Amino acid sequence: MLSVAALALLVATPLPAQGQPELCLECITIRVGPPAVVRGPFPDELDAPFTGLRLADGTFRGFTANGATYAVDGRDAWDMRGERREVLVPGPAGSQSDCGRWLTTALRDGDAVLGFVHQERNCDYNAGHTDKSMAIAVSSDDGLNWTDLGTVITGTDSPTPGQTTGEGDCTMVDGQDGFLYAYCLRASDWQTVVARTPLRDLTGWRKYHEGNWHQPGLGGEATDIGFIGPTAGYLDDLGLVAAVTSDEWFEGVRLSLSEDKVNFVDVKDPLLPVDPSSWERPVDTALVAYTTILDPDTGSNTVSGPFLLSYLHVPGGKGFESRYLVHHEVTLTVADEPAAVQTGLALSRWVHPEQASYISSTGPLTGDRQAYRHDAIVAYMLTRAPDGVPSVKLAECVSDRSGQLEQMLAEDGACPAGYIRERTAGWLFADPQPGTIPVYRCRAEWVTTHFVSNRTDCEGRGEMEFLLGYGLAS
Repeated sequence: MLSVAALALLVATPLPAQGQPELCLECITIRVGPPAVVRGPFPDELDAPFTGLRLADGTFRGFTANGATYAVDGRDAWDMRGERREVLVPGPAGSQSDCGRWLTTALRDGDAVLGFVHQERNCDYNAGHTDKSMAIAVSSDDGLNWTDLGTVITGTDSPTPGQTTGEGDCTMVDGQDGFLYAYCLRASDWQTVVARTPLRDLTGWRKYHEGNWHQPGLGGEATDIGFIGPTAGYLDDLGLVAAVTSDEWFEGVRLSLSEDKVNFVDVKDPLLPVDPSSWERPVDTALVAYTTILDPDTGSNTVSGPFLLSYLHVPGGKGFESRYLVHHEVTLTVADEPAAVQTGLALSRWVHPEQASYISSTGPLTGDRQAYRHDAIVAYMLTRAPDGVPSVKLAECVSDRSGQLEQMLAEDGACPAGYIRERTAGWLFADPQPGTIPVYRCRAEWVTTHFVSNRTDCEGRGEMEFLLGYGLAS
């Protein structure tokens, strides 16, 4: 959906000062749990934000798309490895969707399901052009069959050879105020624009422009609201719209919050650290894209309590034949005073059930590494260097020189000889701080394998090599 040229042009724009949330943003504390690979690898899926529904029998239906949209059923949102069923296909030749239809949002509305559908037409991806728009659809059988209600959002431009045009990649959010909101990317400048419609008038979309909602969804002008990304949800406990996007300039997955649905403020700490990457695959670093938030109980992007951070992950060194769907559980709490560190990311220890080897990582385990099983959360790492306090940036280093995977954490830039740097793990404090615990690098006694522990005795599994730093205890 997003072109290489488009992603290269994404830049953060200063946000308006008015309308900022009254909530003390610095008082928010976020903890991001271990990653779970819930689907993949696939070469022809996961080209849009993941969305889903809880079914009447308690099971879960997820939707994944790449030109066509597929339904996948499982026990819950963490169980998405089942067979797929095609539920949306490209439209007829000459239509707004003759290059494909990607379901980006599914929301329940009584007995019906509302679907927001990214469309493309006039595409020649090798020549670098396609035209994007959005349609709305409705289903009465939990997303297996859809009735197209028509195109509701288009850009002001027209299909142009060699260019990406239109407005699309949108997600739809129930604003809990009688309106549905759409957060979209505008291809002409790759900024985020927003439109809305009354919940009882699904085709009456109006774009936000110069302080009001008067411009039509079809071809109307829109005022950009900065690059917050097109994937959004609603934090019901706080009454805020939350936008999440993987942002190279932010060096991670950025969370932005808004009380009025238009003016957004960034939480200063990324949800995840992300190394610079590229859609021109393969490259050494992983690609994180199509980030979104979901309620694990309902599948909706209206969330209450802990929610899922969901995204596409393409491992470093791999191409788009290796697309994985990854979930993290995220908890968000608000204290009375600003938090010294807002975001903590679980540093997990994983163990192979047969080879007696370990992996210590904050990222997802893909390919053959999916055989490893989660053993423990050792500590929570910081997702950026803390302000005014000495810290250590750690990288994940790997080697297969012995014919078996060897992995360890090391200070960034200091992977041992014979090891290569895979990714940024995160940051630890260099010295003890309130609420922190030590993190040690240990070496197993029975085989050359390293792991992390928060105990000097390495929990009886090996010998402590040295102190890496101090992470958050919880």
